[in-house]
Amino acid sequence: MIKLKPKTLERIRDHLAAAVEDPFATDPDAGRRFRALFEAMFLMIGVDGDVAEAEREVLRGAVRGLTDNGVRTAYIDKLFADCQATVSQGVEARLAAIAPILQEDPALLEAAFSLAAAVAFADSDIKDEENELINQMADALGIEGDRAEELLSLLEDESLD
Repeated sequence: MIKLKPKTLERIRDHLAAAVEDPFATDPDAGRRFRALFEAMFLMIGVDGDVAEAEREVLRGAVRGLTDNGVRTAYIDKLFADCQATVSQGVEARLAAIAPILQEDPALLEAAFSLAAAVAFADSDIKDEENELINQMADALGIEGDRAEELLSLLEDESLD
């Protein structure tokens, strides 16, 4: 009988953890929409040049909540890395890239806006850069001012519960 040694189990565990499985491999369209949603939230995290851990946790929590814990940490980390690689193109360019994808579905569009704003609110300190990005995002996504205010108010009300 072969006994599994702790170092063998550790090696296998580390190998499994390192594998980045795409949870959207069977539905590329859903994956494309999810990545656009993720990037909207990511843009908010990095806009002030300071990635607060509270903001990262809100993003992780949003991903886990939206997918019923179906997205593993390794994939979330991959999405972070992918976004970090493209953010050098500039916020306007990235908003222009994701806006058409998000606009395909009005519910997704408002979800992306609301979740990005939630990331900004995560550390209880809305910086000028974050506020500006909220406005830019509303414009890029085609969300009218009154509707954007409604969504932000709803988000604020829900955070008080």
